[in-house]
Order: sequence, then structure tokens, then C-alpha cells
Amino acid sequence: MDNRAAARSPVNLVNCTHASSAMTDPAPPQRSSKRARLCSIENANRIATRVAEHVQGDTAVVKTGNPLQPFRVVLASKAAPGRTVSRVVTCNDDDTDDQ
Repeated sequence: MDNRAAARSPVNLVNCTHASSAMTDPAPPQRSSKRARLCSIENANRIATRVAEHVQGDTAVVKTGNPLQPFRVVLASKAAPGRTVSRVVTCNDDDTDDQ
């Protein structure tokens, strides 16, 4: 083995060690009480209801897997079935039939 190969060997070892430590799970983020309220399922359902009323269409709350934004409101037609937590279904009973 020449000196260049010996010099490269420890660098590769450090890179491997660094890469494996990056693969560990990060510590959960610290949340303020305000962020906890904003990230709650109750808040997501409230927003989904408001969006459904605004767009006059069905919405869904889906899981994101992101601890800083655990839920997202989307149009129900765009929601992944395995990620859907709840749905807001609009009802158009207000339409009157002209006879």
C-alpha cells in the first residue's frame, strides 16, 4: 500500500462514521403551546371546514409525517387514501328547485 492509499483510508473511515451518525433519528423538536394548537387535528379540521365552505367542495385532512406540520388540508380528490385522517363533505341542500 502506498502513502496516498494510507492517507485516504482514514478519511473514508471518517466519512462512513459521519454518514452513519446522520442516519440516526433526530431529536423531536421542542414545541411551544401555540405551535401545539396550530399543529393539532382540531385546528386542521377547523381549517378544512373553512376551506370546504370557501371552495364549495370536499376537503380532507391528511397526515404528512412531518412533526412541524403533522396535518395538511387538501382537496378530497387529491388526498392519498392511506394518509387521510378526516374529510369534510359539502352538502348543497341550499339549492332550491324552481318548479
